[in-house]
Amino acid sequence: MESVHRALVLEDNPETQAWLANCVRDAFDSIVVDLASCLADATALIQQYEYEIALVDLRLPDGDGLDFIKALNSLSLPCHIVVATIYDDDKNLFSALKCGAKGYILKDQDKDKIVGYLQGIKLDRPAISAASSKRLIDHFNVRGAELESEVSKAQLTPRETEVTCLIAKGFSVDETAGLLELSPDTIRGYVKNIYQKLGVNNRSEITLKALRLGLISTD
Repeated sequence: MESVHRALVLEDNPETQAWLANCVRDAFDSIVVDLASCLADATALIQQYEYEIALVDLRLPDGDGLDFIKALNSLSLPCHIVVATIYDDDKNLFSALKCGAKGYILKDQDKDKIVGYLQGIKLDRPAISAASSKRLIDHFNVRGAELESEVSKAQLTPRETEVTCLIAKGFSVDETAGLLELSPDTIRGYVKNIYQKLGVNNRSEITLKALRLGLISTD
């Protein structure tokens, strides 16, 4: 992500909302930060503006932050969605990633860590807190033998594995084609095969599958 011009912070607690907004401003120069305290306000904002970054709380007065993540992803905009929450558990972590979040940070961390996670986005590093990253790694380690079996069953070719990793990391078809020095049509053919082999239907599912298979990491 070369530049970030506008961010959205969806958080119902006024003090936490202001604190997260300051974290975003410290992480990105000259950024406009819009604030929303409920799903209704946030939904109205994404109809007016395009956001490169969105920090989303999970529990809101008028609904679930996961619903907003789905709605934001449905717009097909290049928005990097990061969950900012107090919930440090597998269910919320994996539900957020499945819905399309690309990051998961815990709000009880100090400001420097939050800013560091957000700055990592510019270097294509996922904004995932150390505790959440450990949960992911532990999950993969526990399922090590099963994962090896799934990779074998998927029967991805080396080139398909390369394409899977790039698509899972957020690269577009055209960007992937440029990196691999192939035509976009060729990449689309690979993507079609990958969808069939991995049993997925969209980019979010590819990312989750690639994480589960150990093809990409959260480092």
